[in-house]
Amino acid sequence: MNSEMAPSSHLSGSIEVERKFVPGPEVEKSLYALGAELLKEITFRDSYYDCPDLRLTLSDCWLRKRGDSWELKYPPQPGARGLIGASTQYLEVTEEDKIICKVSEVLGVPTPPSIEAFCLNEFASFVTRRRSFQLPLEESSGTMAVVDLDEADFGFAVGEVEIIVQTQEEVQNAFQKVEEICKKLGVFQESAVQGKVSTFLQLNRVEHYKQLIEAHII
Repeated sequence: MNSEMAPSSHLSGSIEVERKFVPGPEVEKSLYALGAELLKEITFRDSYYDCPDLRLTLSDCWLRKRGDSWELKYPPQPGARGLIGASTQYLEVTEEDKIICKVSEVLGVPTPPSIEAFCLNEFASFVTRRRSFQLPLEESSGTMAVVDLDEADFGFAVGEVEIIVQTQEEVQNAFQKVEEICKKLGVFQESAVQGKVSTFLQLNRVEHYKQLIEAHII
């Protein structure tokens, strides 16, 4: 990641800094050895949406509905990509009015009264069983890392280490901490690990997947 990124101030959402990994059989044992605590075990369905010409995902904007709630993830800096090396950084927005404004901006259309009024197409939908662990960081700032172990209903398992920050100035340090945690867990690798959505598209929507590869989004 370029350390000379333009300075940012407080953004209209949290920045998720995360790194995916392949979860081996010993990863939970390693988590407990590092002092992690199991936060929750949940099952949920994610459904992802885009317009027919795929302008959202080809702009690295990911609109999903989890249960009854909408979420939008996109890179926190204009023109940047969410994928930075083998890690990612995305601004997560959950307020529907802010989601509508951002989607309108990306699509270049007037602001509608609701997300449903965009008339977008569902391009992926799957159920995930997740075990979430909280891992305290070494310094006394009170910041925590979250480690999720996911199993999707289409036969794919992935883990991710995530730290949430509020400003761009904190991102570089969060990247380093996420990498350190992966190394301590014995799951670190230099190349990026594919996530659930990318794998779903590779298996079920090959043309969409190819376009995202060509656009260097995944």
